[in-house]
Amino acid sequence: MTKTNKNPLWLVLASAMALGLAGCSGDDGKDGQDGAPGTPGNPGEDGKPGTSGLHIDMAEEALAQISGASYADGIITVDFDLANRQGVGLFGLSGENPDHDFRFSLAQLELVESSELKQWMSLLNEATNDAGTTFEQGFEKLKDCPECLVDHGDGTYTYTFVTDLSSYEDAAGVVFDPDLTQRIAIEMQFEYASGHELAENAHYDWIPSTDAQEGIETRDLVAMETCYTCHQPDSLKAHGGRRLDMENCQSCHNGLVTDPNGVSVELGHMIHAIHMGPNRKGMENGEEVAMPYTVQGYHGPHAFDYPAFPTKPFMDCAVCHVADDTLVDADLWMANANGNACTGCHTDSPVQHGAFQVPDGMSCVDCHGSVDHTVAKAPYTAAKGYSVEVSNVAINAQNLLTFDVKVLDDQGNTVTEDEIYQQGYSNPYMVVSWDVEKDYPAQEIASDDGTTTVGTTYDHRRFSLKGDGSTVYADGVFSVVTQKVKGSKTYVLDLPADIASRSLEILPVLKVCFEPHSAVRTACTTEGAYPAYVQTDAYRAVLGDADAEVANRRAIVDDGKCFGCHSMEFYHDSNGVNCISCHTNDKKLKSDSASGGLKSTSFMYKAHKAEGHDNGHGGSGTLLKTDCMTCHSATEGWGGLNYGFELGRNAGQAHALPAKIGDPAAETWYASSDTAACMSCHQKYLSDAAMAHIEGNGGYFGAVKDDAKAAQEACATCHSPEKVMAHHGHEL
Repeated sequence: MTKTNKNPLWLVLASAMALGLAGCSGDDGKDGQDGAPGTPGNPGEDGKPGTSGLHIDMAEEALAQISGASYADGIITVDFDLANRQGVGLFGLSGENPDHDFRFSLAQLELVESSELKQWMSLLNEATNDAGTTFEQGFEKLKDCPECLVDHGDGTYTYTFVTDLSSYEDAAGVVFDPDLTQRIAIEMQFEYASGHELAENAHYDWIPSTDAQEGIETRDLVAMETCYTCHQPDSLKAHGGRRLDMENCQSCHNGLVTDPNGVSVELGHMIHAIHMGPNRKGMENGEEVAMPYTVQGYHGPHAFDYPAFPTKPFMDCAVCHVADDTLVDADLWMANANGNACTGCHTDSPVQHGAFQVPDGMSCVDCHGSVDHTVAKAPYTAAKGYSVEVSNVAINAQNLLTFDVKVLDDQGNTVTEDEIYQQGYSNPYMVVSWDVEKDYPAQEIASDDGTTTVGTTYDHRRFSLKGDGSTVYADGVFSVVTQKVKGSKTYVLDLPADIASRSLEILPVLKVCFEPHSAVRTACTTEGAYPAYVQTDAYRAVLGDADAEVANRRAIVDDGKCFGCHSMEFYHDSNGVNCISCHTNDKKLKSDSASGGLKSTSFMYKAHKAEGHDNGHGGSGTLLKTDCMTCHSATEGWGGLNYGFELGRNAGQAHALPAKIGDPAAETWYASSDTAACMSCHQKYLSDAAMAHIEGNGGYFGAVKDDAKAAQEACATCHSPEKVMAHHGHEL
């Protein structure tokens, strides 16, 4: 299936008007006044037709569409349209204009390795090393043949290829076959001295010998819209902004092309390898070593050795290979594995092979053709059906909270203690909070005599079902009291005196162990046991009023967006996106290796500054953090039409921040709520004038926590969600 041809908008509107008029009958009143005369087109010169529309150098944007192609005597001729978003044709494209970088490429879809495995192979290839053994896709550039283009003066054009494909000898030995599916692709990128840029891609798939577009062979496995689950359009403008569409990526990054060192840059291999990041490992001299994907670019070698695919499990292929009825070949990746794609993840010397060497001439699929990678997420899928039951919640004579916990599978069977995971950082925690609709409780220490500490920090509020002295287990039931031992200290939760009248939350954060790639539960001591987080609602109640409507946490981010990019598990304690239960606004600062000073550890700050979200200037190359809708949402339940980031919604908060970025001796200062939202991204760059503007409108940033809570901010008066987005270069 090819992309549906886009008729120029002015033709669509004209057709719609004609249909509308044809459907009218009867007298519906007086005739309207005659319209004003239209603006005359530009007169033709030297016998050429005049122009209508807008000169392309005046356009804010350009949309390209290939409307047709023909093949005769080895020569391809292609017709295409250029228009702006209003459908006005853009005339004036010229190979003699130095600003007009406009190119055409060709690729054909061939059957390789088997009778069913299809792969794009580029034509017009060029050698990339002196030996002529490595290749990249070449182009016909408009500037090399200005006379090949006919400008019809209304936004429609015809280009005749220079290359005679019937006699052409490709540098890589690819032979043009008019009976195969062929793809013509357009790349345009105009960069004007003013800084304005026009960039667009278009493609056209057809069989030259029959002119067929329907019922032809395709290779549609992944949609660009799926890539946008994690990436954003502006972050995927590759090669300086000229490569925008999946189809153009496929044409160029095909089964033939490599870097000058022979490293494959075929799209399947490259994408798998890049997204493995530092987790891409292989065997070298009998040792397991990191083998990050490294390609020789125009500016030297580049190793993708940084976090590139922050999902778990790594083999959750369905993150990208989603079920999509619009993709003709959506299931091709399961039915016909490409060995080159396999080595993208596993390298040419897979760790799983140990010392075994693959004999020459053998492909991965010779032995592993029936491997089902979808089973990798089976433990996570199973864990979604599990639940945690909290009961018998009470306050004892020592003003400690007590409660019972059961972990149940999807059939209501009890999960035993040895099937619940505990190792390293991972503990089966129950996190206690109150006033959650206000992001409370505040982080406070009431007393600390060196052996016993009483308070409400997250260390005082989370209790492990295994090993910290807070819990007794018997017959499938964990009985918890909110006092524990950590190191040499006893931590006691300081409950407020009126806790019975406040909203109370007990959040389970725990993993259950499964057999590898299986929904079958097992003891965590079993070799190869795989732990997956249980996804279950928190217990919420008002203890003194069983009929009370219990408030939920504020809807800030859409957790569907978080899981859409990060898959089943992101970082730690992944029961939904309940990060703020521990990473409260006033959580203590920690050292920051990047700045040499201190950094906030609140949820908002961590999300805005997380590696992979931010490179210090608004984006990471993966996503554009400046687009708030990357994580926030207008969906009801996740902020509604205040989008989860409307200012003025959370007065009375104090956010802990370092008094000065990069200073290891900086004090902990506090910011009022809206001020903190801005500073979580901009603190490093705020001028004195900007800070004065914030403070002049009620914001607070200083050493007194209560003053931050008492601040009366007026930011929302001017900085609506629409204006915040517009200020950052986006729109709602």
